[in-house]
Amino acid sequence: MKKKLCTIAGLALLAAGFTSCKKDNSEGTKTPAYTIPATYNFSNVDYSDQTTRFSMSAEIEAEMKKGTTTGTVVSAQKLKDMLANVNSPFTAAANNASTLNLKSWFPAPALTDVEAYMDSLEAASHSTQQAANGVAGVGVSAADATKKYLLSANGINYAQFYSKTLMGVITYQIINNAFSDATMGSGVDNNTVVTGKGTAMEHNWDLAFGLWMVPVDFPTNKTGVKYWGSYSSQVDSGLHCNATLMTAYLTGRAAISNKDMATRDAQITTICQTYEKMQAAAAIHELNAVKLILSSDLTKSVSTISESMAFVASMRYNPKKQISDAQINQLLGYYGTNLYNISIADINNIINTLSSIYGFDSVKNII
Repeated sequence: MKKKLCTIAGLALLAAGFTSCKKDNSEGTKTPAYTIPATYNFSNVDYSDQTTRFSMSAEIEAEMKKGTTTGTVVSAQKLKDMLANVNSPFTAAANNASTLNLKSWFPAPALTDVEAYMDSLEAASHSTQQAANGVAGVGVSAADATKKYLLSANGINYAQFYSKTLMGVITYQIINNAFSDATMGSGVDNNTVVTGKGTAMEHNWDLAFGLWMVPVDFPTNKTGVKYWGSYSSQVDSGLHCNATLMTAYLTGRAAISNKDMATRDAQITTICQTYEKMQAAAAIHELNAVKLILSSDLTKSVSTISESMAFVASMRYNPKKQISDAQINQLLGYYGTNLYNISIADINNIINTLSSIYGFDSVKNII
């Protein structure tokens, strides 16, 4: 029997609560009406594993930033130990004691890349010279002397390559793991509730929400946002992704609890597509910022270009991406092998190519 489904026009409707009016499922029985809350305050929510891993990542980033002090060598081996959580590398005792690690998040190609970035960051940190075209070292923003960047000889900020690669891996985790057949398929237990964690399906949905790294009452509250939690707001004026994602996360979780899998599946599609679009928009967002300062602050420019390039490079890890590998390689070709040499024409080629692929032409100058 054909299914009829009430849809949500926007996040504003959630504030008053929304009742599903799905009438019939494939067996001809009725799905109970249910309310979608305005905030992510469901029963038995637990995404503490994600919080722990993000705490580990914060320590990795802090270790990398030590390299912005000229003459301070950053150990790639320590960074890799932190990634794998071996040899008690963390300052926080809870991180050392945890059985979790970040390394297990990374698909093999991403792990190879990020460990190479750590090696390159250590190599750059050995330099005692000021960063310049062809010279690795610490560079200072022309506009703000407090802003320092450890750069390779070709202008790459490998600390930024790490964090943006991690964001690409977060997208991979959501699409390939949290929303896989193994976690959302028909054989997954959606009846037995584990205290504090809901059913298996509810728990995996909660883990996906935890990967966004936003408060339960986002976007009203933006306290502590990081990674995609930060960038979804940075590109929101063009994509309106804050409301899109929050609506989808809330709707999908409520649908799972009420065994409304058709609605859940629709939200999965929305979330996966939105993350990919955010990644493309973030790459454009950084380049729009660079166009304003390229001639006046080259050091800050190449660091920001590094962020954009890493967003594009890490799109390769998305197993269901819209963009092709050939298109990614084309884009990386526009960045070139030396970021100090990038031109406005190269930047515009990247922006225009991504805008064409993802339909951003009307908003590419504001995202």
